[in-house]
Amino acid sequence: MQKIAEKVAIVAQICITFVFVVTTLLYLFNVIPENAALANNGVLGTLVAVLAVVYLLLSGYIVYINFSDAESLRQVLLHCDSESATHANAKVIKNIVKSCCKRVDGVRVRRVKMRTDEKHGLIVTLKVDISTHNMSQSIDVLRCLLADAFKNTLGLTFNSINFVVRKLKNRYKPDINKAERLAKTLTQQREISADIYDQPFTDNCEECAKADDQASNAEQEDLDAVQDIRQQLHDNAQK
Repeated sequence: MQKIAEKVAIVAQICITFVFVVTTLLYLFNVIPENAALANNGVLGTLVAVLAVVYLLLSGYIVYINFSDAESLRQVLLHCDSESATHANAKVIKNIVKSCCKRVDGVRVRRVKMRTDEKHGLIVTLKVDISTHNMSQSIDVLRCLLADAFKNTLGLTFNSINFVVRKLKNRYKPDINKAERLAKTLTQQREISADIYDQPFTDNCEECAKADDQASNAEQEDLDAVQDIRQQLHDNAQK
């Protein structure tokens, strides 16, 4: 139903756009009188205003449909053959989710939504309220229960089971003393790392200078040897 409404909106938007384009071309070629005639004609002005408003509404609806996560499946195909097909509606999925949720303490499902991904796989998204100490463990337990229930009840496998935590209630209070000790340890580790990083540059400066001097001396010796060879060749040529 939603896809049909989207197609109708696109067709209507194209028609309105075509009307505006044709009207603009008629004005450009002086087929329609000047703009003053439009201002004096109340019916034509009202029609143009209504079309403009409808066009904006259709544009907003199309953008919302294509760029939001509002699309939700109402039915899911379980299996089909040449003679029949079996579907399950969203209410069946929600009942399975609620029955699994009752077996996990501290988790309440507020909303269930199904949709397809880019590969036409099924995705179910659950908005939940958590009131347990270990949120990750509770969600993992619920995810495993859902996967098992969908598989063995409906023969259905979801590509992804996502959770959105709306509310989180727990009594966990972080230990400030432990946090301060960890912070001091991190500071000390950074200081040690900085000292180790700077150590080669501060300790080996003299050795680096000696190595540079030796390289310069060796280079000068090579240049002197080349100069001597050239001088000998020049003397032999004169003889």
